[in-house]
Formats: sequence, structure tokens, C-alpha cells
Amino acid sequence: MADGSRDISRRRNPADKLTEDLLVEILSRVPYRSLCRFKCVSKRWRGIISHPDHRKALPQYHLQDLAGFLYSSRGPSTGYFSTDNFAHVSAGGRAPIRPSLPFLPDCHQFHLLDSCNGLLLCRRFKTFGAGAFYYVVCNPATEKWVALPGIFSKMQTARLGFDPAVSSHFHVFQFVEDGAADANANDDDDGYEFVRAVDIYSSKTGAWSHKDTGWDFLPRIVSDSRSVFVNGFLHLLAVESAVVAVDVEGTTWRAIPMPDDEDAPIIDVDDGFIDLSRGRLYLANSDQHDLYKLSIWVLEDYGSEVWVLEHSVRYLNLFGVKNVRLGHEYHIAALHPQRNTIFLVYGHDKVLMSYEMDTGKVHFIHDLGQGSMEPYLPYVPLYSEALADWH
Repeated sequence: MADGSRDISRRRNPADKLTEDLLVEILSRVPYRSLCRFKCVSKRWRGIISHPDHRKALPQYHLQDLAGFLYSSRGPSTGYFSTDNFAHVSAGGRAPIRPSLPFLPDCHQFHLLDSCNGLLLCRRFKTFGAGAFYYVVCNPATEKWVALPGIFSKMQTARLGFDPAVSSHFHVFQFVEDGAADANANDDDDGYEFVRAVDIYSSKTGAWSHKDTGWDFLPRIVSDSRSVFVNGFLHLLAVESAVVAVDVEGTTWRAIPMPDDEDAPIIDVDDGFIDLSRGRLYLANSDQHDLYKLSIWVLEDYGSEVWVLEHSVRYLNLFGVKNVRLGHEYHIAALHPQRNTIFLVYGHDKVLMSYEMDTGKVHFIHDLGQGSMEPYLPYVPLYSEALADWH
């Protein structure tokens, strides 16, 4: 009887006969939550699902669709910042996270800086008006967070780099700029300061490294420039009509010139916008030959540095009025990471809207309110628990 039971047990595990490659192919097609349950099937399954070589294939590391935007607002009476704002991109949708980030310590005393593939970068202040802060990186979907070492007092440009399909580790880039304001300075000056170095934090080493600039010129980063992390490089828009980039080691530095043919837009230092969509770097700005039109360019071949005009649309078709200015009457919030759609914030009441480039359709999504402020950070949930050394 006992021998018969063992034979039945063996017959109940046909998956044991599957090769590892075939099993990974099957598991790559199941939802993330199902994948989590499948870790309990056997030690072999758990090892395969958790192995870093399968990072690109399994849904544990696949980002979900764009959920919405996190943003800050200023109260009309107190003037204090509120960061518990989330605008869902689907009508009637619920926020997939708690946008107030209550799992962070003293979470009412931080500023949102950047988002990258499901993670957020924040400045955390000890008290309101404090002259010192430190950086916190968190995953709102899992409510895990880590405080970076070091106390800072200068409001340098800081951005986040993270690609879960490549590594479970993230990097924070703090650009060392001439004349950066003190954290407690009451100064709204948006002057552009020369970048002379970059401090890079690696979650793998748990330490900062300092690298002097390797560009052939000293760039000035556009105020509130959107960062793009792709191919192991962090990209930012510079005043000098270029997209500047540096890799996570601080050893390779690039400067990608703006389009220079006769149809190319002239980049206004306050208005240009870069983003990543479908794995490619995009540039959007008002058309220099027709100020009543928005032009969108794509870097089809990352190595060639050749921009190709992909789409143009007149403001009259977008907003129903002809004379609007990018960076004034409207702002670009993001390009959809997977679809040919651009998100905009328009008008006095800061209306979040989308424009589908393939169909020309405009959709009004949500009134963000007059007190809403940039940056409008696109948020894509990441449910991976594989990030190490998190609270």
C-alpha cells in the first residue's frame, strides 16, 4: 500500500518532467499574484521564480500599466505642501496605493522629487522649514522604503534611476551645481547653475560616489526637467540645447544634441520635455516654425543621435484655443510608457487630459486644482518584493 502511495505521488507531479526553460515560458504567462502562490508548489519552483536570470521573463518584474500621477499641491490659506494627491488616468479608478505614503516616518515632512519604474525619490525634512534633509526611496505598492546615508543642506537637482528588468538595485543621482540654494532659503529663483560633478548612490554598495563631470562643457539642467533612465544612463534636458546623460558608474558621459534640421524646434529652456515610451527617448516642444503647434520627436536609433519628427498637433485641436504657451498655460506631464498617448495639464484649474496621437482624440481626465504643482510624477505599480535592505 505504501509503495502504491509513492507511485501515485510521483504521477501527481507531471510538472517535474518540464525543463526549466519550458517552465519559465509557462510561468511568464501567469498573473503576478498567481506567480507568488506558485512559489509554494515546490523548492524547485521557488528557486526558478526567484532566480535573477529569469528577471526579464517573469511577471514578478513586469511593470503594470500606467495607473496615474502623484503630485503636490499648496493650500490656499496655509501655504503648506500636501503630497497626498493621486490622479487616476481612468475615470472612476481608485488609487492603487496610499498616496499620502503613511508608512514613511514623519511622512508629512517630505517633498516628492522623482519616480522611476514604480519607485519614488523624496526629500525628507526633520521639521518644517528645516535646513537639512536626507533622501528616501520607497515602493508605494509594497510600502517598503529605505533612507539613504548622508545629511544634505543644498537643494541640488536629484533624480532616480531604476530598471527592474535589469537589476533589483537602484541609483540616485545628485548633481553638484554652482550656487545651489540652501534647503531653508525662501527663494523662488529658477536660475540655472552649472553642473560640475555628480554624486551617485548605489543601493548595491549602500554608498555614495563622487564623480567630476565628464562632459566637454559644463551643462545647466533645465529647472524641473523630467529625467529618463534607459540603457543604464540617466538623461536630463540641458539649457545648452542638448540631452545630457551619465551612466550609473559615472564613467561614461553623453550629450545628445537637439534636432538641428530646418524643421527642428528651438528648445526654450523652460519648456522642453523628454520622456521614455516603448523603450525610446522622446522630445516634445512647441514648433519653432509654428508656435501654435506641438511637435513630438523620437530618437529612433539611440546610438546615432538622430531625432525623427513623429507627430505634430495644433493647439486649436488640443485645447480649443489657438494661442497657448507650453510651460505657461499648459504643461506636459508624461508620455504613456506603452501607448502613443501624451498626458497634459491645462488651464487655470490644472485639468489633466490625454491626447491619443493615433486617433487625434482628446480626453479630459481630472481637475487637479489651482494649487496643484509640478512635478506630476507618472506612477506605474511594481509589486516585486525582491529589493533588498528595505524597511
